[in-house]
Amino acid sequence: MNKTIKLPLFLLMAVVLALTFAFNASATTDHNLVKEVIVNDVKVVDNYTLTDEHFVVETGDTLFITVKLKSATDVDDVSIEAEIRGLETGTLRQETGLFDMKANKTYAKFLTIKIPEDIDLKRKLTRDLTLRITASNDEEDRQDIDFTVDRERHNLFVLDVQAPSEVDAGNTLLVETAVRNRGYEYEEDVFVKASIPELGISKQKYLGDFVPYKYINRDYDDDTDKAVAYLRLEIPENAKTGDYTLKVTAYTHDGVAKTEKTSNIRVNGIQLPQTSIVADATTKSVAREQGVVYKITVTNLGETQTYTAELTGVDFGTSSVNPAILTLTHGANGEFNVFVSPAKTATLGSHAFNVVVKANGETVKTLNLNTEVTGQTTDKLRQNLIVIAIILVVILIILAIIIAVVTGRRPEQEEKLY
Repeated sequence: MNKTIKLPLFLLMAVVLALTFAFNASATTDHNLVKEVIVNDVKVVDNYTLTDEHFVVETGDTLFITVKLKSATDVDDVSIEAEIRGLETGTLRQETGLFDMKANKTYAKFLTIKIPEDIDLKRKLTRDLTLRITASNDEEDRQDIDFTVDRERHNLFVLDVQAPSEVDAGNTLLVETAVRNRGYEYEEDVFVKASIPELGISKQKYLGDFVPYKYINRDYDDDTDKAVAYLRLEIPENAKTGDYTLKVTAYTHDGVAKTEKTSNIRVNGIQLPQTSIVADATTKSVAREQGVVYKITVTNLGETQTYTAELTGVDFGTSSVNPAILTLTHGANGEFNVFVSPAKTATLGSHAFNVVVKANGETVKTLNLNTEVTGQTTDKLRQNLIVIAIILVVILIILAIIIAVVTGRRPEQEEKLY
């Protein structure tokens, strides 16, 4: 009796174990991970199955993708990839990093893919594409989601911007740009403008009317959907060295359609002098063995500097500089007094010499000066004139006395005669 009861019990346990192993094996081999996918608020995968929902986007839109995953078992090193193939511009792809999943836990991952504005829709207004969502580790769980791309109603597009990467201040920056109508509406009075806002400069040009691309060579034989423009920007002379943003904007007069493209431009500013150096005169006259002083005014326009002045070419006499050193802060000024004295044997005429002004040991400016050597000093000439004048005055006084004496004697002689 006992044997009869034990045998069915043993068989029942064996069946239960077999079913358990079979269930586990099925759970292990079942690799469904992508439980739900939502694209731009449209649920396209639900409970591991594609729905009947079909979403539509426009060129230039961004796909915001939410992928929810759940597995009956632990899964290691999982990654999610979203991609759109078949475009002329290449495959669009976004991928997450690796992560691990615990059994029966729901994981949400977020990806974005931007649909290019210049996607080629040929002459059609729409195009069907496929978004592929793949969750994988050693195996893959893949969902192919069909969607549609529509051409925007108003879609001016800056195809290209060509401009030098560098320009010097005070020069002209030539900007070449191409603009196209990628929308399906007729765009009237299209303009294009190039600008560098930081420098306050801009230039615009009228391009005309653009027809929709699908009508080219059909209903509007004389019109076009694109144009090329050349714009010249005058860089201010006082522009500082740095990187600036060049903006190219295409727009219609009513503002319905507008697009913008930016690039970086390097402006090389004019290097303004950090020091102003001026002499009170470039030529002075002096007699042999006499002295003359040139005043050199130095103004520091930069950071604190230590200045020195050196003389070269004074081989016709002696020279000196006072003070030997000037230390000037920003905006301060000072003077070097350059003393020159021609020798007794110096030849008459002009003698050139140089004053080399240095800041922190580096030459800032070289002044070319002249000394005109004369035969005598003006002081000696003045003294001689004074002596001559005194002599003339003395002579005049003597003559006056003589005349007065002679005139006084004549009446006495006349009285005696009578």
